[in-house]
Amino acid sequence: MEKTLRERRGAFFTPAIWADKSKAYLEKVFGADWQDEYYIWDCAAGTGNLLAGLANKDNLWASDIDAGSINTIRELIGGGFNLLPNHVFQFDFLNDDLKKLPAELQNIIGDPEKRRKLIVYINPPYAEATSTKVIIGTGKSKLSVSTQYASHAEYKETLGKASNEIFSLFMMRIADKLAGAHLAVFSKLKYINASNFAKFRENFSAQFQKGFICPSVTFDNVSGKFPIGFLIWRLSHNGYEFKFPKTISLDVFNHDGKCSGRKSFYNKQKYINRWIKEYDIYQTDTIGFMGNYGADFLRTHQPYITVNEGTHHINYFGFHRKNIIEGCIYFAVRLCIEPAWINDRDQFLYPNDNYKTDTEFRHDCLAFTLFHGQNRISCTGGVNHWIPFAEKDVDAKEKFASNFMSSFLKGKTFSEEASAVLSAGKALWKYFHDKIKDNKTISVNASFYDIREYFQGRKESGIMNVKSADKDYNGLIKTLRDALKVLAKKIEPKVYEYGFLKE
Repeated sequence: MEKTLRERRGAFFTPAIWADKSKAYLEKVFGADWQDEYYIWDCAAGTGNLLAGLANKDNLWASDIDAGSINTIRELIGGGFNLLPNHVFQFDFLNDDLKKLPAELQNIIGDPEKRRKLIVYINPPYAEATSTKVIIGTGKSKLSVSTQYASHAEYKETLGKASNEIFSLFMMRIADKLAGAHLAVFSKLKYINASNFAKFRENFSAQFQKGFICPSVTFDNVSGKFPIGFLIWRLSHNGYEFKFPKTISLDVFNHDGKCSGRKSFYNKQKYINRWIKEYDIYQTDTIGFMGNYGADFLRTHQPYITVNEGTHHINYFGFHRKNIIEGCIYFAVRLCIEPAWINDRDQFLYPNDNYKTDTEFRHDCLAFTLFHGQNRISCTGGVNHWIPFAEKDVDAKEKFASNFMSSFLKGKTFSEEASAVLSAGKALWKYFHDKIKDNKTISVNASFYDIREYFQGRKESGIMNVKSADKDYNGLIKTLRDALKVLAKKIEPKVYEYGFLKE
């Protein structure tokens, strides 16, 4: 299949290591004789990776929207693939009526007792109409990715925003039309805990049975580092209605297929954006704005801080004297822990109240925010209220336009780790002001972002260079960044202690 078509359809093929692992989990749930006792239908079969290696061809069915994939499977049958030719057929699961299915499969679906012995075993397409790049204005929506399907119109109200995702349409139609069967599905995990999938969870009536997660980078045609899960569900039917579980624990397998423990995913939680909104009270004396969208590690480019409120379709938190600490807590909590494939879907949550009396934690978050790279305050956008030092502290050649931040910091006590960050920051500021003391064109009101730009410069593309030609500056910024990493590690345990994240 052409790469552009694969990307549009969200096609990514299941590596043999995870296909084999999923079969082992099916055996754990359904018993050693599951292949003889259950019917297995892959309704998004692609070229048949999932069904390869299964023994009882009388109980296997494979269908796909793509005629080329079906032809490939039929060719493989001639080479020994263990499927019956009549059990392989082209079928558009999200558009076609189930009456178009082969008569034998219709009989299974139409018989409630046989349907309870049906396992829909799939790795459905993953594609969504709107991505983060669309929301922040750097990308375009993939028009008709999901709306081209009849199932989108049928389940739009049931799914809400989740109707933009092809895999959620598969899951909801299976739960609706094949009630009482079992679903064994590979997918991203946003349906378990993302806020956009709240309506999905309300209406997906199924009982979780068993599952695991593995790294996305092991899959073909997948970019980004996140967990892909294989979860087995028993679908509700008349008389047996299941509620979506609040917590789902899954085994964790690394790139080499070795189990490294378990990971829990939570839903029905209050998210961190609901908490910070309580402090986002409009004031005329704002000193900057924090752009933030979503509440998970996926948003690695957010939050960020700028002088002026932006125009992207995201929330902008306005900083002022009464809420600066809470804003810095939000910023630090979101960015002090490095994103990794295993925590990509973790949601930041509404905290308990214990953080309110932890002055050291509050001031740690303040120091972290002042010197983090995503604090993009710049004096070119307006008055810079974020200079942490007074003029005399850094030997500035003239008065700053604002002493807000140095005044705000005055009298506050800081931990050893935060003090190291402030000390490294002061050294950097002093070096900058020494460099510009005879330069009449460079503003003394430069922010941390401006100082970095001054020394590092930019590429032709506009992206800031990673390093400077000034070796002394490189040493100073490295010392600051190293101190910031130590401070981040100090803040991290408090993120869990105060409930911003769950283990």
